[in-house]
Amino acid sequence: MKKVLIIEDNEDISTILKKKLQKTGFSVDVADSGFSVLSRLKNSPEPDIVILDIILPQRSGVELLCSLKSVWKMCKVYIFSGHEEYRDKETLREYINGFFLKSEGMNKLIEALKPYL
Repeated sequence: MKKVLIIEDNEDISTILKKKLQKTGFSVDVADSGFSVLSRLKNSPEPDIVILDIILPQRSGVELLCSLKSVWKMCKVYIFSGHEEYRDKETLREYINGFFLKSEGMNKLIEALKPYL
C-alpha cells in the first residue's frame, strides 16, 4: 500500500483529505507543522507521496520542501495550497510533481495520485 504524508495545519482539511485518500486505497499519516515533520525526517521511513501546504506554523512549506527533498529524495511532492501566487514560483518547480489549489477542491489532487496505487 502506498504511503501518503499530509502536511497541513488545518485539521478539518487534513481529516477530510485523509479519509478520502484512505477510501481510495492509500495509507495516510498527517503532520500539522513543519517542526513535527523535521523531527521525523531521519527516523521515519520515506513516504511515497507528500501533500504539502505552503503556509504552515513554525516553518514555511517552501523551506520545508527543501529539507524534505534533501533527505527523502524519492518521494513525490504535491502542493495543496490556498495561495495561487506560489503556483509559478521557480524554486518550487524543481521539487514538486504538482500544484493544486484548495479552492478547486480535493478531487483533482486525488485523481492525480491514483496512478501511484
